[in-house]
Amino acid sequence: MNQYHIYEAIGHGKCSTVYKGRKKKTIEYFACKSVDKSRKNKVLQEVRILHSLNHPNVLKFYAWYETSAHMWLVLEYCVGGDLRTLLQQDCKLPEESIYGLAYDLVIALQYLHSKGIIYCDLKPSNILLDENGHIKLCDFGLSRKLDDISKSPSTGKRGTPYYMAPELYEDGGIHSFASDLWALGCVLYECYTGRPPFVAREFTQLVKSIHSDPTPPLPGNASRSFVNLIESLLIKDPAQRIQWADLCGHAFWKSKINLVQLPTQPAFDDMIGINTKPCLSERNGDRPNKTPPKYREKDRKGGSKQNENSIQGSKGHETPIKGTPGGSKAQAKLPSRATEEKHGGRPAANRQVNILRLSRIAKANLQKENEKENYRRPLPNSNENCAEVKIDNTDMELDFDENNDDEGPDESEGTENTSCAQEERVMSHNENHRRQRVVSSNVPDENSSANETPTLGEARDCHEDQSEPMDMSAAPPSASPQLKTHRGRETSGVAVNHDSSKAPTSLTDVFWHISDLSVRPVMPSRKSDKEAVHSLSFETPQPSDFSKKGKQELEPLNNRIITVLSGSSSGLSEKQNLIRYLETLSTNADAANILTNGPIMLVLVKVLRLSKTPAFRVQIASLIGLLIRHSTSIEDDLANSGILDSLTNGLRDKHEKVRRFSMAALGELLFYISTQNEHKDFKPPESPSKETRSASGWQVSNALISLVSSVLRKGEDDLTQVYALRTIENICSQGAYWATRFSSQDLISNLCYIYKATGKQESMRQTAGSCLVRLARFNPPCIQTVVEKLSLKEIASSFVKGSAREQQVCLNLLNMAMIGSHTFTSFGRHLVTLTEEKNLFPSLLSIIEQGTEVLRGKALLFVAFLCKNSRRWLTNFFCNARFLPVVDRLAKEKDSYLQQCLEAFVNVIASIIPGMLDTITNDIQQLMTGRRHGPVSPLNSRAPVKTNAHLFPVVLHLLGSSSFKNKMVTPQVLRQLANLTKLVEASFQGRDDFRVTLLQVLECITGDAPLVTQNGEIIIREILPSLAAIYNGNKDGDARFLCLKIWFDSLTILLTECTEIEQQISEDLKSISNSHFLPLYPALIQDEDPIPAYAQKLLVMLVEFDYIKISNLLRHNTVSQCFEFLLGDLSSANVNNVKLCLALASAPEMESKLLSQLKVVRRIGNLLEFVNAKDMEDFLEPTLSLCRAFLLRSLGNKKGLSSNYTKEPTLLSEASFTFEVDPQECIRDIADFGSNIGLFLHFAGLDDDTSIAVADIASECVVLLLKAASREATTGFLTNLPKITPILDSWRRRKSTELHLLVLKRVLHCLGYACKQYLSQAMILSISGHDVSKINAIVSEMKNSDAAGLNSIASLVAMELQRLPR
Repeated sequence: MNQYHIYEAIGHGKCSTVYKGRKKKTIEYFACKSVDKSRKNKVLQEVRILHSLNHPNVLKFYAWYETSAHMWLVLEYCVGGDLRTLLQQDCKLPEESIYGLAYDLVIALQYLHSKGIIYCDLKPSNILLDENGHIKLCDFGLSRKLDDISKSPSTGKRGTPYYMAPELYEDGGIHSFASDLWALGCVLYECYTGRPPFVAREFTQLVKSIHSDPTPPLPGNASRSFVNLIESLLIKDPAQRIQWADLCGHAFWKSKINLVQLPTQPAFDDMIGINTKPCLSERNGDRPNKTPPKYREKDRKGGSKQNENSIQGSKGHETPIKGTPGGSKAQAKLPSRATEEKHGGRPAANRQVNILRLSRIAKANLQKENEKENYRRPLPNSNENCAEVKIDNTDMELDFDENNDDEGPDESEGTENTSCAQEERVMSHNENHRRQRVVSSNVPDENSSANETPTLGEARDCHEDQSEPMDMSAAPPSASPQLKTHRGRETSGVAVNHDSSKAPTSLTDVFWHISDLSVRPVMPSRKSDKEAVHSLSFETPQPSDFSKKGKQELEPLNNRIITVLSGSSSGLSEKQNLIRYLETLSTNADAANILTNGPIMLVLVKVLRLSKTPAFRVQIASLIGLLIRHSTSIEDDLANSGILDSLTNGLRDKHEKVRRFSMAALGELLFYISTQNEHKDFKPPESPSKETRSASGWQVSNALISLVSSVLRKGEDDLTQVYALRTIENICSQGAYWATRFSSQDLISNLCYIYKATGKQESMRQTAGSCLVRLARFNPPCIQTVVEKLSLKEIASSFVKGSAREQQVCLNLLNMAMIGSHTFTSFGRHLVTLTEEKNLFPSLLSIIEQGTEVLRGKALLFVAFLCKNSRRWLTNFFCNARFLPVVDRLAKEKDSYLQQCLEAFVNVIASIIPGMLDTITNDIQQLMTGRRHGPVSPLNSRAPVKTNAHLFPVVLHLLGSSSFKNKMVTPQVLRQLANLTKLVEASFQGRDDFRVTLLQVLECITGDAPLVTQNGEIIIREILPSLAAIYNGNKDGDARFLCLKIWFDSLTILLTECTEIEQQISEDLKSISNSHFLPLYPALIQDEDPIPAYAQKLLVMLVEFDYIKISNLLRHNTVSQCFEFLLGDLSSANVNNVKLCLALASAPEMESKLLSQLKVVRRIGNLLEFVNAKDMEDFLEPTLSLCRAFLLRSLGNKKGLSSNYTKEPTLLSEASFTFEVDPQECIRDIADFGSNIGLFLHFAGLDDDTSIAVADIASECVVLLLKAASREATTGFLTNLPKITPILDSWRRRKSTELHLLVLKRVLHCLGYACKQYLSQAMILSISGHDVSKINAIVSEMKNSDAAGLNSIASLVAMELQRLPR
């Protein structure tokens, strides 16, 4: 998988996660499916199927890879997500949208069936959508080939109940074309209605509904052909359900679907060939239910009458439907039960549907997925009927395979060829719901018996039998093992906290996960031997019947059993057969309770003690272990039976197999004793050797504990050691009392030896590691001994190479070492050895990126511990380009444990930063005084680091992470950064690089609006003044730019995003703007790009918000620099140049004389022409406003500029016919605007709503220009009469807004005034008579306008126009 970049998770399954991925050095995206390695056989089966498929409606398969802990499939990436998500968003779809989906689904299913593949799992979550809305079938994990179904029709009974066909719930029911078509009907029904056709919260009710209830009618106005298609697909009888020939020619399809050749289904033909009646059975009796037959009656015209499953097609021909007798008549209403029986059910299958049995099998299989983690722990809802299965959602899968031993998680650790499934089991409660069956290479032998105890190479006979051989239809409610007394919570170590609503305050709050205390049965189950049961001379009731018998009914049977076991007249073979029968009974919890707490157990203990036959003793020990394992309650009286002594003696037996099963049985008993809660308030005794007697009557001596521990010494049989390891693992999960009793130096040494022994099985080594973790958890001082025996480097090496379970063990050991580092005399010596493991960082990164939720969480905690113990690790992790993006993606994960670990990780790393910054500050201060030199030591050096300045880039990388930024930036950190900013003003070794990094850090902070607004006071008072000092004299252009950028970002946020600025902050802002920024402005404006643009924009903002007065600006002689851009290349101008000039020209403090000396009027006119030619909309309004400011200044004086001026035009009033202009205030070259009068008129003619503001300013400029330079303006105005005509002509279609009327009035005034000037000054101009006539006609119409004031102005203008010579 090194060829791919892995991004965020886009889907989750029971034991798989799908990630978005991209092939390196390409722009090809893929869906990368990561599957737990325990599913290897299933994955390979899916790969074989996918490899044989190539169809546009089937998800493309590209490659598969195997890593140490996962199988990876590289698949086609569909951007549209899955149909289930779409339906959750839209609830339901219209028929037109369903048509395309249905067409693609039928094409895809037909292709699969033509290849001899039954999909078996068609449901919305397995239907993906590409960018064009076409479907892609995915997840072929449950798919089966027809050949496999024919060979083993009864296996593979797993599916999603809401979409499973009725026949699949029946005895002998198999997957077929028909079952896939039923699922198709369910999917299409759900698309239209928003829910599957049959819905129930409990499994039994759902099955009854699927079998008995008619299909609910489609709501709304569904077409007849669509209704018929749904009902044809949802016919309950598979023999009468629509078939491929009829489906391809159905009237619903607008274009014909070509029928392809399909293979035969011999197994399906056999299933429907049994001519008997179907029925639903329940625990207390049978209730026959028949599927309503499907009829259709043709009318005389060849049409068809509507009934529940037959509707005339929209095209006028009969809609095809299967199984319709031609001459029968249909009823309009649903057929009654009597009618159903009269017409008969489907002609196939007298297969009983034992709902209760199916439910119990499904629930048993669900519990098996949790069995190991919940062994001898109360399961939720244990008081409910154990046969009922609650269905959480429509996508929930269930397993109905009663004999799934070969795919259950194997508990044996005896073979050298243990499958990867065994090695890769992740004991995680969070993932219980995601675990599926694992194909084991070691299949239990049905004929194995206790006197054939396996050698190490034959350990498959000792495998855990996960399938309970009981009659599920008659099983009692207490079939699931539960404790009479709940295990008390441990009081030592760190409590497991999974409350996601409580934020973790430290790493230890989330260090432990419930899977760290997972327990497994010690005693392997035995296969039932039915031959042996039949050979007994007395009646042998089944386990379920045995458990129902009363005490008096059991007494004769018990006496017979006791007689055979203890009597000398019984032969060895009869005793062995009896043992096998009792093993069968032990699999039932109630039967096991009766046998364990009755006289039979006492006899078994006695026989075990007295028997001299090794094979028989093996069987007895095995039976005792099985009874204890499956018992949910053991009475205290058994403590006085000598059972502990008998099993202890068996453990000392010279016969290897006797020791094995004695150890397993003793392990089960010791674990049961440990689960009683009498030691929940235990505190370690002053004398560890002092024995305490249990209040319950059970006494576990120190000698017995030492004996169990001694089994782990070198030379003992491996299987015996496996059972001893499981015993210690289980017992040490119960808290400090038991962990303390087992915490001997000898035991820890033996566990460490097994853990690192290369010759031991991996699963055995993992169990030893798990024991070490539990001992250290509940007895923390143990970790020092563990680390002395196993170096951190050895543990890290196992982590790099290990499987998922071993990685969890390694992470726990490493984290425990970090927690207990204060107890070590020289922990730094141990920690340095970790740096020698070169693959540690890549492995941690891989786990955080692709591991399970538990592993990812623990890996994050380990990284936090490493960084907390030594800051050297910070650069290794946080300066790596891949690490932080991976951490940020974890924030999108939903797993509560992972989120708590992530939060604790972020908090710890953020808490390290202040101390690190203090250290860096001290180091720099020492560098400045010459007491410390700059070079630093590498990470793997044992020499002390001379300076910590090299750690500073970590801060920059953390600020680039969305997870850390807000947690890390606090007032304390900002003040530390401000202090560093002051320090870098001086010179020291390495200052330049450090300064640039510091400026980049500040840039990251000031680019975040919430951080700036929350810490505005520190930024303004302590950081910005220092930046101004850094800018001065700095030769590094990047550093200078960053200084200005930080100023710009900070002040932009404070000025534009803060609704209210505190008065003190406002005063500080005004002070630094004038004392630090303004003096720098002349240098800024002359600096290299893009510094001048930022400086101008910032100055404009400060002027607009009145933090810098124009008078202050004038004192710095910057006016000429502000207008300088007009004299150069206008293409390099920016809008802030114009805005700044506008602010200066508009300010009363500005001297008109100074503006006049600049002689820039013509250049402003050129700028206006450039803006118009280049269509620079953002420049237009500021440039026109600048023209207006110059014109206003020419007409007024600096004191009365705003008070004497009115926007209403007064050119035609008699008093204002001539305008006096003060030569001192007038701008000398203002008449140059006369050449731009045509542009002003062009802009004044813009009449859309978005441009009305521009038209307003432009028309105002024309009026002002006629006042300021009447002759030049009149000449320009009258020579542009063609541009005036459309402005006046638009009065008819313009909205009667004030601005529109104001523009019209101004143009009319200008027209009348220009005519007056033309005549009064006897100007000689060539005026078009045609244009004058057109204008005159429009003005004449305006005289009749009802707009306020417009008619009177038009009358005056008409008079002036009449005076013009023709």
